[in-house]
Amino acid sequence: MGTLVDSWHPAASDFGLIEAPLASVVAAFVKWRADTEGSPIESEKTSLESTFSGLAPLSMEMRRAAFVPTRSSWTAYFASGLLGSDPFPVMSYLAQQLQCRAMRVCSASAHARWPATIWEVYAPESLGGTPPLGYLRSVSCANDGGRWTFDTSGSPFPFEELERYSAPRKKDRFDRDLLTSYLTRLGSRPFDHDFYAVSIGTPSVLVEAHRRWPSPPREYSFDEVQRGIPWAGSA
Repeated sequence: MGTLVDSWHPAASDFGLIEAPLASVVAAFVKWRADTEGSPIESEKTSLESTFSGLAPLSMEMRRAAFVPTRSSWTAYFASGLLGSDPFPVMSYLAQQLQCRAMRVCSASAHARWPATIWEVYAPESLGGTPPLGYLRSVSCANDGGRWTFDTSGSPFPFEELERYSAPRKKDRFDRDLLTSYLTRLGSRPFDHDFYAVSIGTPSVLVEAHRRWPSPPREYSFDEVQRGIPWAGSA
């Protein structure tokens, strides 16, 4: 079995974690979407594979989102985006609504043309987040079109290895290994298959938008996206 990131890229290479029970997270998300888009369609999945398979096909419309139970206090969020799960707006909003911490976790797969490792933490003001978006901490290392960039914002957590941020090469300042160590200190192991607790007794929840875009974009399978089909001939 390959890594979770590579097996289910792009959904598992840029996703969210929110520190609240799955039922509370789903209820808040469904209410938010129902207020603006009409009541979404909910279904349950009883394995991690069926959860990711249920997100397909992928497109810029991002019609489907999956909320996944884990063996921790965190609930995982994945979506059917062509470029990843785009977790920022959802995590930022739900952190405020549920008064808890949430994170964006981005770690490039082997398929990535422009690699990136990004960690963002959001929180309500009561937990140290900065209104209105709730940013608490951000560390980013990315290949931006061939040029490496490294940025941080917010106050560091006590466990951060700050000396790494001064490495001569920007690409060495923040990678998946360092990100993994930070996430472990926060009680999560989202790159490990056994971190997820999907079963008949604890299913994940797939939420599908009720409304479609007026002119729906083309949709692709996970395999097609990983092979670069959506961008073939556009380079």
